[in-house]
Amino acid sequence: MSVMKRGSIIDALRDALGPEKVLTGPADLLAASHDESDMKPEKPVCVCRPSCAKDAVAIVRAALEHGVPVTARGAGTSLEGSSIPTPNAVVVDFSTMDQVIESVPEEQRVTVGPGIVYDRLNRLLRQSGLFFPPSPGGSADVATIGGMVSTNASGIYALKYGGTRRWVSALEVVTGRGDLMRVGTVVPKTTAGFDLKDLFVGAEGCLGLITGITLRLAPVPHASRKGGFLFPDVAAACAAASEMAAYIPEMAALELTDADTMDLLRAIPSFASLPKGHALFIEVHGRAEDCEEGFAAAEDVAGEHLGIQLPDEIPDPWELRHRMTGVIREAAQPDGVVRTDCAVPLLSLPGFVSDAKKRAMQTGRGMYVFGHVGLGILHFLMPLGGTGAWSKDEALREKARLGLAAVEAGGTVSGEHGIGLGNREILGAEHPVGIEYMRAIKSYFDPANLMNPDKVVIADGRHPRR
Repeated sequence: MSVMKRGSIIDALRDALGPEKVLTGPADLLAASHDESDMKPEKPVCVCRPSCAKDAVAIVRAALEHGVPVTARGAGTSLEGSSIPTPNAVVVDFSTMDQVIESVPEEQRVTVGPGIVYDRLNRLLRQSGLFFPPSPGGSADVATIGGMVSTNASGIYALKYGGTRRWVSALEVVTGRGDLMRVGTVVPKTTAGFDLKDLFVGAEGCLGLITGITLRLAPVPHASRKGGFLFPDVAAACAAASEMAAYIPEMAALELTDADTMDLLRAIPSFASLPKGHALFIEVHGRAEDCEEGFAAAEDVAGEHLGIQLPDEIPDPWELRHRMTGVIREAAQPDGVVRTDCAVPLLSLPGFVSDAKKRAMQTGRGMYVFGHVGLGILHFLMPLGGTGAWSKDEALREKARLGLAAVEAGGTVSGEHGIGLGNREILGAEHPVGIEYMRAIKSYFDPANLMNPDKVVIADGRHPRR
């Protein structure tokens, strides 16, 4: 992009929004150039901070006029590069659109701006006895609701409550054509035509910008109980998890942490009491008596697979969960990690995870595994530095191999983090026919191919490496 062209889009945006909403300072561009993935950053042309849907419409229309790509950004917690700017793009930062627009506890719904943070929303809802359930795991204190909708995010409670899509009732969106429209409805059910709302949930900003979100809410459970079990091998832990997920209705969260990840956690002084081995951490929800029954059933299942209950004195399981990605990335410095979050059917879990760990061990490479095992979603992290380091090319090949093997087993290349930049080259293996329909849908909503155009599905099917 020429300097004159760059100046013209910035001038147009300043005229449309006001100069205070268009940021071009080096620190602002640097902050918007990366996300929580370890992928190559890319500085945008500028960062826009809209305060309303009208501003978002103006941004898209200016981008259309000048032929400039647009990348939406919430908190930048993407792990597959979804919010890394397309080269020469305008970044739309929704952090200032963080209000609760309408709260209707009598109908168990709330309407919010896309920039509101998950934990903050649930704190505001607490007095109503309701909550938005699909916690985004270790990023709940920073992840925005708009980002969660854009990636159909989920986390530790998705086993019981499902992912974000299940809770989205209606959206206000600006399409890649510059049209503002409302999709979905606040009533519990509609049969009025195609469900356009669900096209935007999980689209990673490739169809347009989300400017308003109406969510369904759930009652806060009467009681809960957390705990954990230790297993002699990872296959036994996975087998126990698949039984718990299938037969214990009170199970709300069911998380695997392999022994290698436990070793890294144990190096943190406050976690030094953690035992060695492969762990399942669980949480059950319901009435008090239901929680006791559910936990007792989990103990029985764990015992059948040689699992033993962890003492109550261990740290909070979700505090541990919050630290996992960080300690692995620290151990993999200076080059970070390559990760995947493929998912497989529950009965395939023991063999799938054991084979992956065995293959890494045989080649002298490290592999850390943890995640939402009750849903068949696991995070495989391969260090590019430190002990057991992979070369980047080796790790990328293993990532693709794991994704393709998951599809072959009847699963998916991404159970949680999305496609972004990291999984786009293998999405077609999961959807060999459907991917052409996805491209056609994108071309209708975004005919100029300016909305996050190098993510998820590429218009011409070619995937340039970044």
